[in-house]
Formats: sequence, C-alpha cells, structure tokens
Amino acid sequence: MKALDRFSTGKSRMLAAALGMFSLSAFGQFADSTALFVVADASAPNAAEQNIETRLMEMGFDVTVAGQNEVSDELAEDMSIVLISATVSSGTVSTNLSGLKDLPVPVMNWEPALFDDQGFQAAGTGEFSSATILIVDDAHPLAGGLAAGEILIANADKGISYGLPEGEPVIIAVNPADSTQAVHFGYEKGAQMAADPAPARRIGTFLLNDVADDMTEDGWDLFDSAVEWLMGSATPEAVPASRSGNPARFTLAGNYPNPFNPSTRISFSIRSTEKVRLSVWNALGEEIAVLIDEVRPAGDYTAEFSAPAAASGVLFCRLETGSGAVTKKMTMLK
Repeated sequence: MKALDRFSTGKSRMLAAALGMFSLSAFGQFADSTALFVVADASAPNAAEQNIETRLMEMGFDVTVAGQNEVSDELAEDMSIVLISATVSSGTVSTNLSGLKDLPVPVMNWEPALFDDQGFQAAGTGEFSSATILIVDDAHPLAGGLAAGEILIANADKGISYGLPEGEPVIIAVNPADSTQAVHFGYEKGAQMAADPAPARRIGTFLLNDVADDMTEDGWDLFDSAVEWLMGSATPEAVPASRSGNPARFTLAGNYPNPFNPSTRISFSIRSTEKVRLSVWNALGEEIAVLIDEVRPAGDYTAEFSAPAAASGVLFCRLETGSGAVTKKMTMLK
C-alpha cells in the first residue's frame, strides 16, 4: 500500500487493531483487501466519513483515506475498491483522478457532480433533502434484502445525492417525490453507461455529505450490500438452477423474521455435497451458537435459531462451506 497519507493510514491501522474482534464476524470478510477512501481533507474527515471508514475496517479492509489534493490514478489502481465522498471538489478529483472513467477498479461515489466524469450521464445531477428513499427493485443484491417501498435511511432529513444514469444501469432506489432521480444505482462490468461500457462495477449512491453520521440500519444495509456487490461477493439476484435442479452456487439468504424475538429461521443453499458449518456470533466476535456442523447434500435448507437470554442487538449468522464463506447481519429485539 502506498504511504500517501501517513497520518490517516496510521490512524486507520490503530483503529483496525482496536476492532480486531470483528475479523470473525460479518465484517471480516474482506481481510487482505484494500480500500481507497477519497475525502476533502484526510486530516479532518467529518463524522459521516469517520463512520464509513470504521465500517470498511470492520469489513476487513486495509483503508487508506486520501485527501482530494493527494489522490492519483496510480494510487487508485493499486486498490481493491475506491470510494469517493461528496465533500470533495469534483473539479479537483477529476483533475487528480483523470483516469476515473476508465479505472479498472470497482468504484462507489456519492459526489453527484462526478457522475458525468464517471460516464454515468451527460449532465443533470443534484441533491434534495429527505430522510427517506424509495426502493423500486428489491430483487437485486444492491437492495440489501430490503422490500420495495419507501424506507427510512437517516433519522433526520439529510441532503441526498441523485443522478440521471443513462445506458444500462440497475436502478435500486429513487427520490420518493421524483422517480426520475436515481439515488442508489449501479452498472455491472461491461454494461453500457452513457457512452462507454463500465470498465468495472460502478455505484452511485445517496450518502452526500452527512447521511452516514445518523444513518439507520436500513441505510447501512444498503451501504454494506453495495460494498459486497462491488467486491463480487453479494448474493445473486436469483439463484439459477442446474439441470439436476440443484442450486448453481452456495448462498446465505439470511433470516426471517428480521428483526426477531426470540426465534428466527436462517435459510441457505449449497451447490454440492460438502461440509457445512452454520454459526451465530455476537458483535464482540464471540461464537454463541453452532446450528449445523456436518456434511450435507446439495439443496435448500432452513435452520431454526433461538437467541439465548443474554443476547440482544446485532448478531451475525455465518455460513462456511468448502466453496467459501459468507456472513449476514441479524437484529435481536428485546
């Protein structure tokens, strides 16, 4: 990793060490991956940016926070993922990241004035004030498992970024007052943007300047699913069946109901006969239950989980198989 911003990178590593307990939870899944987080001033990120930095480290990323004046194409090309905050000056970033449109790295951006520089559209972005957005496509992984309809993303009205993406975008959510304004959308690698195909997965989203300083669980679910999708680890929008009728890949569908009290059902699928371990962890990174630990044939399964009396708040279910591992968040209500 480049030592571009020694203050910020050092701070990130110390905080990452303090959060080492998360390496076994849902947020340890991107260990050995790197994230570049571009902000206006790396020495003084705002509260929302600090929350996002922490979230990325909880996911396992080694995070470099770079100021808009220090970022470069060379730095970005070395990363697993790039995120761009709306606090930046779009002109400064487009100058220093002149190769942004063609960057062969997944990018999530919430500075709407950069949507045209990324090739999403010719022009016409902006912001509006709201605490809610409208989910219009709940089948895609970018929806984070949230149902279609209006959802609360922040506990107070915030500035919300929007775009008018062209070509072949996947539009997940829009402005409830104007469905032409996309607030959470993405492009698959190779999908047509306004003029050129996307060189890697791309996301434009709603965070603007300070949404993440008071974001709801639904808002964080959208952020988490966006990172997972960019990294290629999100559950597909549909699990295609093989000719034998077995699942074509392993998936952890999550739990229902969620939130729950005291019991919930966790559903998953595996693509072939293999060892399966399904466990539940608390927010301290402590395993509190093992639901399945045995060889299972290919198929769809459901396991019942009853939370112990001491459990509350956020828990994590983790599916481990010979094909990989995935973890999802659950909420226990008292």
